[in-house]
Amino acid sequence: MEKPEKRIKAILRELKVWLVVFIVGVVLGAFLYARIYPLVAPQPEQTQPTVQTLSPSVVFSRVQEEGELVSASQDYAIVDKVTDSNRDFLDLFDVPFTQKSFWYRYTGTIKAGVDLSTAEFEQDEADQSLLHVTLDQPYIISNTPDMDKSGVLEENNNIFNPITVEDSDAFRRQYVERSEEEAVAGGLLDEAKTNAEGQLTQIFNAAFEKDTYTLDFTYRDADGE
Repeated sequence: MEKPEKRIKAILRELKVWLVVFIVGVVLGAFLYARIYPLVAPQPEQTQPTVQTLSPSVVFSRVQEEGELVSASQDYAIVDKVTDSNRDFLDLFDVPFTQKSFWYRYTGTIKAGVDLSTAEFEQDEADQSLLHVTLDQPYIISNTPDMDKSGVLEENNNIFNPITVEDSDAFRRQYVERSEEEAVAGGLLDEAKTNAEGQLTQIFNAAFEKDTYTLDFTYRDADGE
């Protein structure tokens, strides 16, 4: 007959074996669960990103935010001789031996464009591809002198009527106006108008497929502004 001690030891060995098997089974089951469950588990619904529909009105509002649009520029150089003499106290004739003169060169750059902040936009009711754009008349945005190239070229001073800084300043003020008048007469504002229309058309062609929209431009009466 088998002794009780041996019987107890055999039972303990069997329990140890089953315990080891149980632990291995738990570990293996946890490993398989971690690997397989993400593949078969239902996925949460993906939130679709909000898509903003691009429309002509949205593009035009961004155009208005740009403010001034410089669409044409012109460099200029004016060289002229300034002559002056003292006048008698009745301002009837020049005082002899008081004549002075100097040659002065005035150079700079004039920029012209349109004010987009006052622009108006309307989509044609009958033809949705036609966009009506109303703008103010183009104008001179800036007139910047090039002081490195501007200045007195030659002067004939007179001890009785010396050339002063005020003489040069008066010349500059006079030729700022002259440069702008000549630029306008030479078609700078017309060029600014044509270029502004071209730039705005390019903006819409870039935002949408080319030739999706046709822009029709009109300008407010300058006298009525």
